[in-house]
Amino acid sequence: MSLKNILASALLAAAPAVAHPGHKDVVPQGPLYRRNLDHCAGKFQEPEFIKRTVEIHGSELARLRRSLGIVEKAKISPRDYLSVSRIDHKSNKTVTKGMDLSTLFSDSGTCVLTPTVDLGPLYVKGEEIRKDITNGERGVPMTLAIQVIDYRTCQVVPNAWVDIWSSNSTGIYVGVQGYPGMGDPNDASILQGTTLRGVQPTDNHGIASFDSLFPGHYDGRATHIHTVVYIGATRQPNNTITGGRAAQIGQIYFDQSLISAVESLPPYNTNRMPIVQNVNDFLFRQGANGDDPILRYAYINPNNLADGIFAWIRFGVDVNANKPVNPAAFWTENGGVMNPTGPVQPGGGFFPGFPGFPGGGWPWPWGRRRAARAAGAQ
Repeated sequence: MSLKNILASALLAAAPAVAHPGHKDVVPQGPLYRRNLDHCAGKFQEPEFIKRTVEIHGSELARLRRSLGIVEKAKISPRDYLSVSRIDHKSNKTVTKGMDLSTLFSDSGTCVLTPTVDLGPLYVKGEEIRKDITNGERGVPMTLAIQVIDYRTCQVVPNAWVDIWSSNSTGIYVGVQGYPGMGDPNDASILQGTTLRGVQPTDNHGIASFDSLFPGHYDGRATHIHTVVYIGATRQPNNTITGGRAAQIGQIYFDQSLISAVESLPPYNTNRMPIVQNVNDFLFRQGANGDDPILRYAYINPNNLADGIFAWIRFGVDVNANKPVNPAAFWTENGGVMNPTGPVQPGGGFFPGFPGFPGGGWPWPWGRRRAARAAGAQ
């Protein structure tokens, strides 16, 4: 036993005798409770626990200063993209395939409005309602759970519809024809692709979940997943949704350390396109200035990333919002059809949200380089 523990034991034993001379204490039987909080270390390191602790201590300090007549001007310090990028979002939760997903969100933080960011030029509207969106492709399995919260009331939003899409493990989107770097622009069969695209309803806990794959990277963007949340849409007999309002348009990201670990595995490691760090992605910076768009996650098998991950995130949405949506293509009963007024047009077009830039959505040098590589590969 260490000197520290010996002294602590001596003090505990002596305390009752000093306080109550002549009193004989009854020593409780049974297991002793832990006298330290080492077992709570994981909880104490969770970002939201730290955030709440800082807020509570800060409010107490402010109260004591006010009692002394010290008045300070309130300071608003929202999250910024650099601080968000430094948070370790890996969780020590035990996750299983059949678990109650609502338990993932027991410590997911406060209710804030999730910023709306660019829809992107590769959205296909009308995708099918389905949980498994992998289509048998290779990659690191990922179950993704998204909880939708009304940011005004902080109540969960059941019966919303979450639409997601992302690139596959080697950085390719299917479902849109003619976008530079996404296959042969003359190959119409890419319009029939639905891999990593799908729609799910939120349950009574406001949660929609997908069996997906960790997305691959591509030149010019950090690794990400696109999302749209529809309110008031209607399920159709052909297993799609129509109507409703797009209350949220977002993009979600991953810890850079997790991206590096995944990219070391096949088939991700066959992708030779440069990896863009989160902090160098302008849309990540937009989404992370005031919010945290990085997924929390846990390994399904703590000893093997290749066995897959659970990932989760909470969206605070304005349920009354109606965001404009201009898809690149539509999924119909006859397969995919390009949108004649969409952001991807043969021989040109404009990047949505950045009017005046010609070139089919590739106004920057990295886009032109990628388009040139794609043309050379044909």
